Amino acid sequence: LKFSFFDPTNLEVFLKVIDGCSYNGHYWVFVSGLTNAGVALQLTDKVTNAVYSYNNPAGQAFAPSLDIEAFACN
Repeated sequence: LKFSFFDPTNLEVFLKVIDGCSYNGHYWVFVSGLTNAGVALQLTDKVTNAVYSYNNPAGQAFAPSLDIEAFACN
């Protein structure tokens, strides 16, 4: 998924969820961005209600997150 905040043609944040269940028993969440805007991202597993959160403070370069244990597989 890709997100824009101020202008639809200016992409700011990118999100990818990968099924890594056969590899390590988890879904993987990769988040990256091309912004220094404040970002609060929250993903909820609709089966288990587990929550994955990512925050990037305003004024700081977006630091990528590559979480290969974000959600356990059922």
